[in-house]
Amino acid sequence: MKYILAILFSFAVTASYAQLVSLNKEEVANLGHLLKNDKEANALYAIVKRRADDALAQTPNPIDTVVSEGHLATDPKKIRTIQSLKDIDKIYSLSIAYVVDGNKKYLSKTGEFILAWATTNRPQGNPINDTKFEDLLIAYDLLKNNLPAEDDKMINSWLEQMADAEIKTGQSKTKITSLNNWNSHRLKVIGLIAYILNNDKYKNYIAEELPVQIEKNLLPDGSGFDFRERDALHYHVYTLEPLISLATVLKRATGKDFYHYSSPSGASIEKSIAFLIPFVSGEKMHAEFVNSKVAFDKKRAVNKEAGYEIGAPFKRTAGVNVLVEASYFDPSCMDVVRKAMGISSVVYPTWQAVINEVRK
Repeated sequence: MKYILAILFSFAVTASYAQLVSLNKEEVANLGHLLKNDKEANALYAIVKRRADDALAQTPNPIDTVVSEGHLATDPKKIRTIQSLKDIDKIYSLSIAYVVDGNKKYLSKTGEFILAWATTNRPQGNPINDTKFEDLLIAYDLLKNNLPAEDDKMINSWLEQMADAEIKTGQSKTKITSLNNWNSHRLKVIGLIAYILNNDKYKNYIAEELPVQIEKNLLPDGSGFDFRERDALHYHVYTLEPLISLATVLKRATGKDFYHYSSPSGASIEKSIAFLIPFVSGEKMHAEFVNSKVAFDKKRAVNKEAGYEIGAPFKRTAGVNVLVEASYFDPSCMDVVRKAMGISSVVYPTWQAVINEVRK
């Protein structure tokens, strides 16, 4: 952490536009201070740094086409994708290690990994596949002003291809994927790229489409289309996670609060989190996928994939990550997180909780 002032200076003199998806220079300073003075936060950082150190000795393993959505866990193409996507956690960890410790070996390795993906991967406009790049997008936003200009140019072109492909596949408003969790992930991907690249076309797309998605995807009683379609809180969580990620970026970038925003029908992200909370706290239980209308859910159950057993009770801890994300807007969500995890005295149960703290 001794290099953190030098990094802040670098951010100040090279920044072409602000880090709104990751951490800005003041927040990086907050992170350094917190890690220096808080044992819990520092212990979580030690895990991140260990991953970064391991990644220094590894080479990128990009794949031209991500194959995940609609494929069973036993599909060889999906297995190959999962192996390649381990790069994403390495990229994120390397970027955090750089801004905390200041060693340029982390910066160089982060750039090597991101550039390898940018020059190999070809976006297909599938949001369930593209959503897996979220931590790579965060890492690039964090370091984009410190990478070589030629690398930035190639990476930015790749991100534009990704956003444009998502917009193209989202044009049909008659498909179910224009309103279900697919579209929530689509908007997140486009939105993060919009504010990484400072691209007005993408920003305007999000400004127009996000309120529509909240109206179509979520319901006034706090449930949502995905919950009713799949009869699974798993998918309720899965549609809320990208919406909250995007809402966080928009709050930081524009001041507009889409977490508390209420659609014309009265639907809101806030209400949908409130709907989930009793199931995470343990007050309520839900048997997952019993009345799902989607045939693929049954295929995964027959394939004995973890988390997709028909009739299995929703696991409280499966709601932890989305509630930690929601705590950026509503800190009381952390009380439910601690209850679900059985760690009442822990201040920072996850690394995301640390990030939320320094973003205040």
